[in-house]
Amino acid sequence: MHLRRRSREADMSLTVGEVALIAAGIGLASPLIAYWTTARLDRERWIRQQRSEVYIEMIAVYGRMARKAFLLEKEQFKPLAPEEWRLLQARIAAFSSDRVYALRDQSLVTWNSFMKVLNADSDPDDSSTTAQKQVIEERALAVRKLYDDLCDVIREELSARSLIRRH
Repeated sequence: MHLRRRSREADMSLTVGEVALIAAGIGLASPLIAYWTTARLDRERWIRQQRSEVYIEMIAVYGRMARKAFLLEKEQFKPLAPEEWRLLQARIAAFSSDRVYALRDQSLVTWNSFMKVLNADSDPDDSSTTAQKQVIEERALAVRKLYDDLCDVIREELSARSLIRRH
C-alpha cells in the first residue's frame, strides 16, 4: 500500500523542464489573451459610441415626428432630405439593437398611417368629421406612445454594461 502511494506521487511530479515548458506557454499566451481582451473592449467602446450617436439623432428626428403628430410643433415640419433619411436608417440598421430596430419599424408604420389619415383629412373644403378627427387623434397618440417606448428602450440600453450582440 505504501509503495502504491509513492508511485502515484512520482507520476504527478513534474520535472524542471516540464515546468519551464508550461511557464513558457503561459508567457506566450498572456500577450495574446491581453490583446484579445483589449481588442474586444475597444470594439465594444466603438459600438457604444456609434450607437449613442445614432440613438441621439434618432430621438431628435423621431421626436420631431411625434411633435408633428401631436401638432405641438408650431413651425412647419420638414422631414429629412431623402439622402439624409436613408443614411440615418442605414446607421440605425447597422448599430441599433434588435429591440430598437423593431420599435423603429413599428414607429415608421404608425407614422405612415398617421400621415395617410392626416393628408386624407386635409381636403380643401375642410369638412372633417368627428370620426376622422378621432382617428387622427388615435394615430397621433400611437405615434407618441411608440416614441416614448423608443426613448425608454434607448435609455435602458445605453445604461447596460455590454452592447455587443450575442449570436
